[in-house]
Amino acid sequence: MKRYEDLTITDNFMFAKVFSNEDVAKDFLQAVLKIQIEKITVVSEATSQEDPFHKSVRFDVLVKEDSPKEQGVSDATAEQNDAKPARYFDVEMQMESTGELPKRSRYYQSMCDLDALGKGATYDELREQYILFLCPTDIFGAGKAIYRFENREESDSSILMGDLTYKNFYIFKKYGEIEDESTREYMQYFATQKCESEKMKRIQAIVDKYRKDPITRKAYMTLEQELNIKFKKGREEGRAEGRAEGADEKNRELAKAFRDAGVSVNVISEKTGLTPEEIKAL
Repeated sequence: MKRYEDLTITDNFMFAKVFSNEDVAKDFLQAVLKIQIEKITVVSEATSQEDPFHKSVRFDVLVKEDSPKEQGVSDATAEQNDAKPARYFDVEMQMESTGELPKRSRYYQSMCDLDALGKGATYDELREQYILFLCPTDIFGAGKAIYRFENREESDSSILMGDLTYKNFYIFKKYGEIEDESTREYMQYFATQKCESEKMKRIQAIVDKYRKDPITRKAYMTLEQELNIKFKKGREEGRAEGRAEGADEKNRELAKAFRDAGVSVNVISEKTGLTPEEIKAL
C-alpha cells in the first residue's frame, strides 16, 4: 500500500473518506447527474450480503436520499407535492481496469435493491438507482468521456423499460472532452489533482485534513494490517492442503477477492507474487 502521506483523492481509502462527507457527495451527484437532491445520508463503511454463502460487496460511497418522511414531511404533504421516492447512489473510484466492471455494476445494483427493499415490501417500492464508476481509462474503447446506460427496447430505443436503474461510467482522463463545466472540473481534479475552482480547493483541503488526522491515519494502518493478515492466512491455508497447486489456488482466490473489493492491483501483486496481468485476468 502507499505511504499514508502520499494518498490522493483517487486512492480508494481517501476517496471514500472525503466523499463520505454528505455535502461533498451531494454537490458531486447534483453536478454530474443534473438532478436536485434535498438531503442525503452517506452509509459509512457500507457492505451488503454478509452471509457466508454469497459474495459480499464493499461500496466506496453508498448514498441514500432521505425520504420525505425522513426529511420531516408529512405523508399528506408529500402526496400533495407529488414527492418522488428517495433514490440510491453508489459512487466507485476504480483505478484498475479489471475487465469485469459492467458485470460488477450489475451485481452492485442488485445489492442496492436488496438493501432498499425490506421483507414484505412490494416491487413498486424499489427506488431510482444510480451506479457511478470513475475510471482513468476508457474501459469500453469507444472513445467517449462519459458512458450512460439504461434499459431500452432493442428495436425502438424510445421505449424505456422503466426499471429506474442507471449505470454511468466517467473516464476522467478524458476530461478535456467533457462539455459540461461542472462535470469537467471534477474529472479534471481526479485526473490531475490540480484545483482550479473553489469547490475543488475545498475538496483538496479535506484531503489535506485527513492526511494530518491521526485517527484517519490509524484507520489506514489498521486496514493495511488486516490485508497483511488475510494474505498471510490465505497462504497458510494453501500450504496446509499439502499441495503446491492448492496453495496457488488459495492465492488466486484471495487475489481475486481483493481485486473485486477495489484493492490496488499493484498491492495485490506485491502480497501474492502474481503479476498484474494475472490478477486482471482472474
